Amino acid sequence: MLKTAALAALAWSLCAGALAQQQTLPAAWSLRLPQQQAVAFRGLANFDKAGKGAGNTTYMMPGIAGFAAALAAHSLVINSGLEKQKNEIELAADKVLLPYLPVLDALRQDSLMAQALARMAPGSTPRLIAFLDHDESGWIVESTPLFAMTQDQSALVLDNAIAVHAPGAPQQAAYRHTVRVVSRASTQADLEAYWNAQQGRPLRDESAALLALSLEIALQQAYRGGDAPADLGPFRTVRYQEGRKQAAERAQVLSEQCGRALISNLRGWLMSVPVSQPAAEPACADAR
Repeated sequence: MLKTAALAALAWSLCAGALAQQQTLPAAWSLRLPQQQAVAFRGLANFDKAGKGAGNTTYMMPGIAGFAAALAAHSLVINSGLEKQKNEIELAADKVLLPYLPVLDALRQDSLMAQALARMAPGSTPRLIAFLDHDESGWIVESTPLFAMTQDQSALVLDNAIAVHAPGAPQQAAYRHTVRVVSRASTQADLEAYWNAQQGRPLRDESAALLALSLEIALQQAYRGGDAPADLGPFRTVRYQEGRKQAAERAQVLSEQCGRALISNLRGWLMSVPVSQPAAEPACADAR
C-alpha cells in the first residue's frame, strides 16, 4: 500500500512538468561514493535463447529411488548448463565494449558521480561524500550503478540499485529501489568514433546524464512520500526504443513527458524509457 501510494505521488508530481523543474527534491542531501572506484560496464545481453538444449541428457536409473536420483541429477545438469550458457552469452555481449575499453578503464565513480550531481534539478544542493563518511542531519543516497551498451552501440542502459536514508536514520534505508534508465539511440553514422571523441567525452556525458536522472527519480519518490491518489491504472504493454530496436515491458505508466515514459514494471523496478521524440519546447531542450 505504501509503495503504491509512493508511486502515485511520483506520477502526480511528474505530470506537473519536466522532472528537472520540479521542486520535489530535498534542498540538501549527500551522495555516498561506493567502496570501489571502478565503474561497472557490460554489453547488453539477450538471454531469450538461454536454456535451449540444456536438458537433453538421459539417465537410466529404474525404480522410484532411481527416478528421484535421476531428477536430482537432471536438475544439477540443467542448472549447470544454464549457468554456463549465461556466462557464454555475457562474455559474447561484452565484446561490444572492446573499442571503448581505454575510456571505460579510466572512468571512476568519483568523477562520474560529481558530473551527475552537477546535472541535478535547480534548488537542490547535493554533495559527494566518501564511503565511510556520515551525515546525520540530511538525506543520504547510496548508488550502485551498472551500465550497459546495446549491441548496436547506439544507446546506453543504466540499472541503478539505490538506497535512500532519511535524516537522522543513517543505518536504516527508508527506500530501496532499482531504477533503469534507457538513453535515446544516437543517430551518428560512425558510433565508435562518436563515443570515443575527445577522450570519450560523449560516453562519459551520457553515463552521467543517465545517473543523474536515476537519482532524481529515486530521491523524488523517497522525499515526497504518499501524498497523492494511488490510482496508477492497470498494467499494459509499453513499447519503447532500446537502441535502434523496439523493446516492450508490461508495466504501469506513471508519467509521459518530453518523449519519455516513467513506468513501474512487474518486478517493481522504475524505468525511464524513450517512447517518442521529445517535444519542441524549452522544457524538453535537454531531454535524454
